[in-house]
Amino acid sequence: MKLAAFLLALLMLFDPTTEGISGDKTIFLVRHAEKCTEPAGDPDLTEFGKQRAQDLTRVLMDVELDAIYSTPFKRTLNTARPVAQMHGVKIIETPAESGFMEAMVSQIKAAEAHNILISGHSNTTPVVVNLLAGTTYENLDESEYDRLYIVVLHNDGAASVSILRYGAPSGPSQAC
Repeated sequence: MKLAAFLLALLMLFDPTTEGISGDKTIFLVRHAEKCTEPAGDPDLTEFGKQRAQDLTRVLMDVELDAIYSTPFKRTLNTARPVAQMHGVKIIETPAESGFMEAMVSQIKAAEAHNILISGHSNTTPVVVNLLAGTTYENLDESEYDRLYIVVLHNDGAASVSILRYGAPSGPSQAC
């Protein structure tokens, strides 16, 4: 019920059919959904994770997304893919190499896009929030999959951050 009240308050300020909150840029950031434990290098989503990706689609269904960014891994791409398909937006894959987060943030700040989704990892999502908003969030615990960060970059140069939980409570990683 608390989430519904918060989302209602947010939607009163946010008209998803326009350019974000009062013309500002809004970035939605998530860690990928629950992942398989194998293969170790590039696992896919568990069934629980696939459901979380669908939950994200429902949360963002009324937001007119202009761009979606993801690292090139199955778990991040498959978290963002249902949202991208629903919105008809192509996922922009960001290479996971040194300096990619800073380059992505520069690109996002310079872009015309006003509503953006980023699908990342436990150790990249908070860093990107920090780079965007000048905050000091720590990396997510490996068991946390249900956080949704909303960063608003205001036209006056200020930034604000809201953190929500979406879908069911975080589930376990598992062999698939």
